[in-house]
Amino acid sequence: MRVLLVGNHWTEGPGGAETMLVLTADLLRAAGHEVVPFAVAEERTLPTPVRDRLPVAAGAGARTRFGEAWAGTWSPRAHRALLQVVDEVRPDVAHVHHVFERLTVSVLDALQRRGVPTVMTLHDYKPVCPNFRLFTDGAPCTRCLSGGYWQVVRHRCLEGSRWRSVAAAADAYASRGRGVYDRVEHFLAPSDFLRDRVVDGGLPADRVEVLPNPVVAAPGPRPARAEPPTVLYASRLVAEKGVDTLLDAAARLPAGVRVRLAGSGRLERAVRSRVAAERLPVDVLGPLPPSEVAAELRAAAVAVLPALWWENCPMAVLEAAAQGVPVVATAVGGIPELVDDGSTGLLVPPGDAGALAGALTRLLDRPDEAERMGRAGWARVRARHDPEGHVAALQEVYRRVAR
Repeated sequence: MRVLLVGNHWTEGPGGAETMLVLTADLLRAAGHEVVPFAVAEERTLPTPVRDRLPVAAGAGARTRFGEAWAGTWSPRAHRALLQVVDEVRPDVAHVHHVFERLTVSVLDALQRRGVPTVMTLHDYKPVCPNFRLFTDGAPCTRCLSGGYWQVVRHRCLEGSRWRSVAAAADAYASRGRGVYDRVEHFLAPSDFLRDRVVDGGLPADRVEVLPNPVVAAPGPRPARAEPPTVLYASRLVAEKGVDTLLDAAARLPAGVRVRLAGSGRLERAVRSRVAAERLPVDVLGPLPPSEVAAELRAAAVAVLPALWWENCPMAVLEAAAQGVPVVATAVGGIPELVDDGSTGLLVPPGDAGALAGALTRLLDRPDEAERMGRAGWARVRARHDPEGHVAALQEVYRRVAR
């Protein structure tokens, strides 16, 4: 098959959507398929046979914040570019990942216009929630599932930006009115939790299938943690990930333990300032390439994901388990589908710094228990998130929609 892979970023990270796009391409090529990636043009863009046809991100060059936000709802440049690529490549199927605000839903219009069978992996709740996360004012939110997207403007759900919130609400109403998602033959939800929420929000249940994210496991669990022990957080530095809760917990950990933050995001400057002002035992590493994240994981005593929002199928949890590292995470969204509490890691309530510090301390003080959990997590991802099983299921979905 000739597969057109469509996503905002054709790069090595930094997020889970980018990781999944690259991994999917590798798996499909190994299975004998021809893969053509299509994304926005960036300096870090990986090789693709259509590199010179890639568009710039929607809103690039806009003179105002409103112009940038409004441009992120529909991109004429992305639409034209993808029409040209489809005419040239003639794909059997298109697999769309995260395209909002940069490529925009204009790519779905282009694929429908050319009659390309389309599969879409949902990395968040965007088709039913204009702010992607079902999270606002510091807590999970389901106000928009009934279709009342004006709530986004009322609560300024897009990082407090009035213009981004107005544009997102208008985009949501327009997408529903135009039946944008009716043009997608099949949706893939990486967790049961996300599937249920998007169905609650209006996507047809018979076109949403659960297919968990895959992960490439190490040949064996890492042999032992490094000393002195470290706790690794490898994700974006944003409020919904519970970064402030983690900093609160860091001050309560045993003496000599360092918390290492690998990632970047809106809170990076504030995090660095707080770490310095409070002299917290925290190292802010910034964004790291996948190989360095894996090395940090192999050395860590425990990995942590203190999310406040309803996470889907976070790669941060899977990648830790793939190295044999136990995970302490919050019991939100799809995370309990990945972490067996007391077996492969520990689950705590969101926003509870005391409970988070207590769970981390338990595994720091009990290395034998942590090693047992890490091994169990490694065995679990090999059984449930095997790349070969994932690509076999993906090929079956492609065959169904292509027919």
